Amino acid sequence: MINCTHHFQNPITLICVAPHKCQCQRKLCVKCQYEHGVDLKYTIPIDIFQEKAINKLKDSKTNDISELSKQRMAFKSLLSQTEQLMKKIWEELSQSIKQVYDQIEKENQSYQNLMNESTNLAESSYIDIEQLVNIVEGSTLKNWNAEKNSCIIELDKTMSWWDQHITTFIEKSNQGIQKIQSLIKEDEEDIYLIKEDIYEMLTYIQDIDESLYKRILDILRKEKVSDIIGFLSKIKDQMFQESLVNKQENLKDIKKQVKKITNVLRNIQDLKFSKYDYSSETYVKERADLIKRIKDNKGITNFIRLLVRLTSIDVKFIQSGSNGLSILVAMKVDIRNQSFENIRIKNTSLIGGNFVRCNLSGSKFENVDISGVNFNGAQMFNCKWKNIKVHELNKFDGHSSCVRSVCISPDGNTLASGSDDNSIRLWDVKTGQQKAKLDGHSNYVMSVCFSPDGNTLASGSGDQSIGLWDITTGQQKAKLDGHSDVVRSVCISPDGKILASGSSDNSIRLWDAKTGQQKAKLDGHSNDVRSVCFSPDGNILASGSYDNSIRLWDVKTGQQKAQLDGHLYAVMSVCFSPDGNTLASGSSDNSIRLWDVKTGQQKAKLDGHSNCINSVCFSPDGNTLASGSDDKSIRLWDVKTGQQKAKLDGHSNYVYSVCFSPDGNTLASGSDDKSIRLWDVKTGQQKAKLDGHSNYVYSVCFSPDGNTLASGSDDKSIRLWDVKTGQQKAKLDGHSNYVYSVCFSPDGNTLASGSDDKSIRLWDVKTGQQKAKLDGHSNYVYSVCFSPDGNTLASGSDDKSIRLWDVKTGQQKAKLDGHSNYVYSVCFSPDGNTLASGSDDKSIRLWDVKTGQQKAKLDGHSNYVYSVCFSPDGNTLASGSDDKSIRLWDVKTGQQKAKLDGHSNYVYSVCFSPDGNTLASGSDDKSIRLWDVKTGQQKAKLDGHSNYVYSVCFSPDGNTLASGSDDKSIRLWDVKTGQQKAKLDGHSNDVRSVCFSPDGNTLASGSYDNSIRLWDLKTGQQKAKLDGHNDFVRSVCFSFDGNTLASGSYDKSIRLWDVKTEQQTAQLDGHSGGINSVCFSPNGNTLASGSDDNSIRLWDVKTGQQKAKLDGHKSIVYSVCFSSDGNTLASGSSDNSIRLWDVKTGQQKAKLDGHSNTLYSVCFSPDENTLASGSVDNSIRLWDVKKGQQKAKLDGHNGYVMSVCFSPDGITLASGSYDKSICLWDVKTGQQKAKLDGHTSYVRSVCFSPDGNTLASGSYDNSIRLWHVKTGQLKAKLDGHTNNVWSVCFSPDGNTLASGSNDKSIRLWHVNIEKEIQFEEKSYQDILTQFKIPLQNSSILPNIDPDRTILRICQNPQLEASGTLIQQGELINHQGKDLKQLFKSKGSCFIEDLQKK
Repeated sequence: MINCTHHFQNPITLICVAPHKCQCQRKLCVKCQYEHGVDLKYTIPIDIFQEKAINKLKDSKTNDISELSKQRMAFKSLLSQTEQLMKKIWEELSQSIKQVYDQIEKENQSYQNLMNESTNLAESSYIDIEQLVNIVEGSTLKNWNAEKNSCIIELDKTMSWWDQHITTFIEKSNQGIQKIQSLIKEDEEDIYLIKEDIYEMLTYIQDIDESLYKRILDILRKEKVSDIIGFLSKIKDQMFQESLVNKQENLKDIKKQVKKITNVLRNIQDLKFSKYDYSSETYVKERADLIKRIKDNKGITNFIRLLVRLTSIDVKFIQSGSNGLSILVAMKVDIRNQSFENIRIKNTSLIGGNFVRCNLSGSKFENVDISGVNFNGAQMFNCKWKNIKVHELNKFDGHSSCVRSVCISPDGNTLASGSDDNSIRLWDVKTGQQKAKLDGHSNYVMSVCFSPDGNTLASGSGDQSIGLWDITTGQQKAKLDGHSDVVRSVCISPDGKILASGSSDNSIRLWDAKTGQQKAKLDGHSNDVRSVCFSPDGNILASGSYDNSIRLWDVKTGQQKAQLDGHLYAVMSVCFSPDGNTLASGSSDNSIRLWDVKTGQQKAKLDGHSNCINSVCFSPDGNTLASGSDDKSIRLWDVKTGQQKAKLDGHSNYVYSVCFSPDGNTLASGSDDKSIRLWDVKTGQQKAKLDGHSNYVYSVCFSPDGNTLASGSDDKSIRLWDVKTGQQKAKLDGHSNYVYSVCFSPDGNTLASGSDDKSIRLWDVKTGQQKAKLDGHSNYVYSVCFSPDGNTLASGSDDKSIRLWDVKTGQQKAKLDGHSNYVYSVCFSPDGNTLASGSDDKSIRLWDVKTGQQKAKLDGHSNYVYSVCFSPDGNTLASGSDDKSIRLWDVKTGQQKAKLDGHSNYVYSVCFSPDGNTLASGSDDKSIRLWDVKTGQQKAKLDGHSNYVYSVCFSPDGNTLASGSDDKSIRLWDVKTGQQKAKLDGHSNDVRSVCFSPDGNTLASGSYDNSIRLWDLKTGQQKAKLDGHNDFVRSVCFSFDGNTLASGSYDKSIRLWDVKTEQQTAQLDGHSGGINSVCFSPNGNTLASGSDDNSIRLWDVKTGQQKAKLDGHKSIVYSVCFSSDGNTLASGSSDNSIRLWDVKTGQQKAKLDGHSNTLYSVCFSPDENTLASGSVDNSIRLWDVKKGQQKAKLDGHNGYVMSVCFSPDGITLASGSYDKSICLWDVKTGQQKAKLDGHTSYVRSVCFSPDGNTLASGSYDNSIRLWHVKTGQLKAKLDGHTNNVWSVCFSPDGNTLASGSNDKSIRLWHVNIEKEIQFEEKSYQDILTQFKIPLQNSSILPNIDPDRTILRICQNPQLEASGTLIQQGELINHQGKDLKQLFKSKGSCFIEDLQKK
């Protein structure tokens, strides 16, 4: 018997049947009955109650199903008979209708046949003639037509009758069905079948509205639910139902949707998606397939977002929600600015995720890879993160000079490092803290090595001595002298008894580790001994030397056993594999070699490093070899295959030493950059696969399917890249010198390469193996190109010749001579009949492929021709030259069609888009430009590379452009936007201009740091930084609809930006000097610009094309301003004049002379009848716009007039001057109304509030002042800027004032309370107050960097956490190290630190 839950000692004996909600759940013990005062008539003993319930069920005959079965069978039989009868009726009717129509068609055809067959009546039969006579003379046809029409009428009647009765039948049937359905209980609606396929399951809920998810989440949180499925199953709960329904929604529909969600949540628990890590290698294919299928499905994406948030409520959804978040990251779904409070994520990868300004407070992460994640501006209060993986594990700084050697202790807890600062340092591997500093050596410490028990450390030094150190005390135990030169390497034998040392005195010495006595001296090497290493059994010692050899020594006898030759230069490092069978060696010949210890034969040669290899080390399991090199990289190699597994970049100088931890999970490295770094070996292998060219990238080429990109480099290698992931797929080694050109065959199976080694090589793309080597050229091969059918390969060379090769046989088919200098580029026409070539002799030549004869010579370029490319239709040839120009040629006539100017240096590469409408070019000026082929105008300029752009190539679909550069990187660009993704920073130089958007929500700023930034005025956060300009930004202006921002820069370009997407939409080039002013026309269709080149230009905003160039000014144009109707443009110049221009014709309407010096500012009055101008001649002038006459000269300032501004009603003009004052002028009389003094330095900017009652001024005295316009009195002084205030501007509603300063900041001020809007509060309480609104919409730290740039191949993902707010919590990596220091180094803000301040 079960005991009472309220009185544990008492058994349950009674059942309560009272008509109330029983507090005891109707199960009572004797004490319950007494305490609750339940009337005995409402209680029944438990055994009697059970018997009554059984009898009641028997009386109701619920178990008698005979009548039910009988009726079910009868109904089923009726439906079956109906089905058969309906089918019979349908078949008979169909057959009858068919026979009638066939009969009509047959009769019609008989008359037609009679006429067709009786073409020669003389030969026709009597019967046919008789029939024709009846047709002509009689009524045969008339009778037939009457009969036919009668049939058609009857058919029409039958069709109407059938339609009417069937419609009635269907309606009545539906009514009957609805009555039956009304009997079905709601719980049986929408029968759900469990789905094994996750995609099929997800499509089941793809039509559910996102708002319902939010309402469900709100209720789950409010009710503090922990069992989601159990709670949602209570669909009959009326209050629950009604709380989910909006006014526009139907209750029944909502119940169905909730049922769907419940079914899927129940289903998903049984799938692998809820049990395993879908980011692991095991599920790579399944995950990729799922992402491909759901990528653009918004409904499924919304459900996955819900799944992520459910992890904070119900533990059953932690793994599925974790996988969901990983998939959202992989699909690059925008999850910025969202709340993920209290989510629980484990066993997954979030590599590259963008969590900018997300609220992650209370989150729990376990075994999560956050490498490359962007946490900028995020809130992370009380997070519990454990076993976190991040590529940037540890960087130990402490040494003041290069680190020569590192060694991890046998227990894996201590790292020893030796440095050129003469010291040895011991580090705690988990915490990264320095444990001890061992001083004693008087010169560089070249080598350190732990004894097997970890108690002793040996060191070799440039002071010619060896030191033995006690690890526990940090004291030197012994000093071993004997070498007569630098001790380069020390190694303790596996049993700890013998110490070996190698020295620049060419000798190896063996020492007794306990006594410090020399046991033997091994001579044989003829140069420095750089490395010594014991075999695992301690019987063999290997040594590597500057004499290019490796030697194996018998430790017991001291005799040389073998000499291993093969390296071309010094052997810097040797290391035995754990089983002792293999020896690895690293050399200054840039190679690693693996040797068979027993035979002394070379087993493999590992190429990849582009400079000297200083250190090699086997992993404890012997499967991986690590190498450190002068090329600043560490590489991991698969010992069995000899293939490179990973490349670890991070060091900024030579890597001298690498060492694995005993468990093989961590690799330590020491470098000339003075740092020691620890690397996660597993992550480096599986997640990053980090690799890349170590020198210039000369050529890039897409495979025909667009999935693979090939690149050729100065590092002698060819690499194949996965375009989608940016990961390296293969590295093709073989060339012995620079690879200048790569080209895929049309079927994508073969890759051709041309090299400085004078050879051409053909490669199998699938296997990465070399198929053929084509020799013949006597000098460098600069260019290779397949014919469209893939059978012929053309090559251009430094030997001045072009050669045609048979791809199948590898034989030379023809040699085309004609060029008098190097041939840089060759390209087949689309039909394969013509070959174009570009040469150092400044000419382009067209060749007949069949005959090998020259068809035409195209002259025009004034310098080398580097690149030629046919348009897809074969009618146009593009060429890029050393003369900085691109030319388009008519292939048929050989005439030049257009010359495209814009690049400021050599044009190395040109490429047509697949549709032939766009031409891309890459240049020595570091830029890529996109050109409109029809108009010849530049469409866009793609900046980003930090050095020459050697190669550009479109993807087959034309959406992506690849570029290869001297900066060693490859970049992929979006052709439509032409832009790098926004990189949002804080200005790093003077803020010269600020401007509000028309709606007042966004502020734009232009700076001497060459950037434009967009700021959200509500949150005070920077919304975007528009990068692209490479010099000062002097002017910014919003279009009147606020959607477009124009910027003018000293880099001579104007750029148009989409304010919503933050992407550059166009670059307007044409000016030959810096741009000082830009201004939109009122309708937004035209943009005016004024420049240092003395000209004004009008631009079509939609097309980006220049509409007109207004010449007239003889010096710099500082200011341009449209009249309110957009018909007139005013300009002010340092030629002392103002000019008025007719916008439609581009003609000068008037020249306003009067000023005797430069004009800094011009401004139209609101009614556009008057123009005001401010000048360096200390005067302001008012001009009659219609007459072009000066109306008034306003004198009063005794310094330059820097700014003029009309009040909104046009009655008052304000001016700010170098004389530190502001003047208010009556526009009608020209008289000074007031002089506002207060600033202690120049007044740089003045601006009226929208209501005209307040004037704001910004000054070189670092302050902003607000003035009462009517009284001229100072209302407020706004302090905060730490340098000159250059610009002030009111928001459209007049409540906010923006200011830009030389202190590189923009500040927002509450005009009404004369106080700065604080985005940097100092106390913890203030911060919490500010967080009343979700933090993801407001960060207290400005100028954070929310987004990253476009994909760069061969760049390690870097964690970003600028402006991240962190309070308390735990952030621990998988080695037990606290990650807070890493976050702090990234710019995160810790609340505890703010409290201390």
